[in-house]
Amino acid sequence: MASINDNLFTMMTNSTVSKDGSSRLLAHCGPVSIHFSEKGLKQLYFDDKLWRNNKPNYKFREAFIDWMAYYQSLTPATRWKYFALEGTPFQLSVWKALNEIPLGKTVSYQYIAEKIDRPKATRAVGTAVGANPISILIPCHRVIQASGAIGNYRWGADRKLALLDAEQEAGSDLLRLFT
Repeated sequence: MASINDNLFTMMTNSTVSKDGSSRLLAHCGPVSIHFSEKGLKQLYFDDKLWRNNKPNYKFREAFIDWMAYYQSLTPATRWKYFALEGTPFQLSVWKALNEIPLGKTVSYQYIAEKIDRPKATRAVGTAVGANPISILIPCHRVIQASGAIGNYRWGADRKLALLDAEQEAGSDLLRLFT
């Protein structure tokens, strides 16, 4: 399990990125910041502001694309092991449920609440979805309102729609969202 994370973390700390295991790259729907630790992926988020001040790291991009190619071949349960998440038990249960939403599919907040056996916690689920530290890979953008409305997204409704559209174009190829 740790070998792909170890290899990426080792490569990153050998001066291809900052010593904290982070870098930036341009994904299909915008610039993202990526933070790894020796335990796995800690954060992946859209980062328009910082992108203007930092150039992309192409060596990291190659390593991340290799990591993504391996990652996408895994089952959701195995993928979960590659994350180094920090959150409350409730948040972790919500994020784990998000991790199981198939590429290109959408579900409601109510669906997630029921999946974690907390059917009356729809608002709390929404808060946990919004606090997700690993966008795209833990697909908070795939959660919509029960009415079918897109709803909120931490990085804007337009980006959420763009991600959902990109997933439809990519089919089952998660890697295409980063290339």
